[in-house]
Amino acid sequence: MLSRKEIGTPKDSITILIPGLNGGGLELGQLASFLNSNGFNTVLPEIKGYLYGSPVDGYETWISQIHNCIDELKNQYKTVNLVGISMGSTLALAVATQRVDISSISLLSPVLRYDGWSVPWYRFLLDIAYNLGIRNWEYSEREPFGIKNSDLRRRVRDKFKSHELSEVGAPLITARHLYEAKGLMSYTTKNLDTITSRLLLIQSVEDDTCSIWSAEKILANVKSDLRRTIWLGNSYHIITIDNEREIVLNEVLRFLARADGDRRGADNYFSEMNPKALRTRAL
Repeated sequence: MLSRKEIGTPKDSITILIPGLNGGGLELGQLASFLNSNGFNTVLPEIKGYLYGSPVDGYETWISQIHNCIDELKNQYKTVNLVGISMGSTLALAVATQRVDISSISLLSPVLRYDGWSVPWYRFLLDIAYNLGIRNWEYSEREPFGIKNSDLRRRVRDKFKSHELSEVGAPLITARHLYEAKGLMSYTTKNLDTITSRLLLIQSVEDDTCSIWSAEKILANVKSDLRRTIWLGNSYHIITIDNEREIVLNEVLRFLARADGDRRGADNYFSEMNPKALRTRAL
């Protein structure tokens, strides 16, 4: 088990957590509290026009707001890490294409295109409708909601019936949200080769929202010296709250510990670090 000295000095680093598109942070599960309890500072920035509860704005403003957050935190911390879930991962990558002072990026189910097995066949028609000026519509989230765990999926279903924000975000997403997300995915895909930050990518092969194409595209194009990949087999898209959430959170902790310390090479990555327990989830 690593001592606090061995895993670095968390007080000198800050980790920015980025939720999914039109989410409110619930989709991150216990990630913030888990990292905090293990000595790492975290912040969940307010991203207007991206998070639930604010009018949607252009994806360029989403990127700018993360830049502003990083610039402010750089005055207080030596290093800055980014952790994103779903479109939050894509946003983290987009930010990293424009700066070289990000210590590490943890990508949890990153999305470069919506091509998962649960995405409806008519998805492409929504883009056509938007480009034709038909924009006053919303896309309704559908089962399995990015969750393989049946008990949690039932809870999300009940919340959506009451039009509540859930662990997978809002029950509805506007046409403009999807249009801006498409722009973000396109921009990020074109600029992957400018990314040099150390990279952790965790992806389920059963992801219902995006196939493994996105993960493979990222790994094939980024220029990161350290690229750590974890493939999951018993979760869908929202891996931070699904069946393998304990693996996900512990791998993020392990990666941040390595990024925060002096031993940055791949040879040192697999040094023993005992898994930390999560709180029992009430269903």
